Amino acid sequence: MNTLTPQIPTEQKLAPWYPPKTVLAIVAGMFLFSIAIYNKLPDMVPTHWGLSGEADAFSPKAFGAFFAPVLGLAIAILFPVLQRMDPKRESYANFQSTWVRFQIGIISFFAYIHVITVLAGLSPWMSSHVAMFITSGMGVLFILLGNSMGKIEQNWFVGVRTPWALSDPEIWRKSQRLGGLLFVLGGIAILIVSLAIQSSIALFVTFITIILTICIVPTVYSYMLAKKKSKEPSANN
Repeated sequence: MNTLTPQIPTEQKLAPWYPPKTVLAIVAGMFLFSIAIYNKLPDMVPTHWGLSGEADAFSPKAFGAFFAPVLGLAIAILFPVLQRMDPKRESYANFQSTWVRFQIGIISFFAYIHVITVLAGLSPWMSSHVAMFITSGMGVLFILLGNSMGKIEQNWFVGVRTPWALSDPEIWRKSQRLGGLLFVLGGIAILIVSLAIQSSIALFVTFITIILTICIVPTVYSYMLAKKKSKEPSANN
């Protein structure tokens, strides 16, 4: 007698309504860092830096110390909510470990920025080099995210999400591979410029150029793939 193996409903494979433990641990670390260093901070701390690399806006230390941890917690909570809201949420079961790594990477970057900006309130040297530290960290983040993009399945919140990619699995895969490559190359370029060129303006121009490239090129590529594919049936007839 044949027995059928019961299928686990897709909904049970999805992540629960709370962030991964590693993400929560990182956010908790942000709060603990702020509490530990709070009394050492001046009453007003730098919270914004202009293109010159100099701090041009200051806020009370309570805001500077705890805004990023609170925002990080909100984003950590938002991630699983977005997954459940996604019309293609069933696909997350196929790249759940990659999705978790994305969350860890983004929250880790938030924590990194938090540490850098808080320390900038204690060290004039750190304050004058904030742009270098943040952009180099962003370069590393781009490299890490780019290496994982090829493993992302169709969804509405992560990856190259053009209408053509969302409607065709093959176009999606090819678009993610190109997007991932551009993320890695862009991250390397950002990292080199941030470490080799001590100019906030050069960093800004490089960053904007790379962001535009990452956004525009995969979009055009996705459209071209869809256009080419739409002509295939008529070409075969």
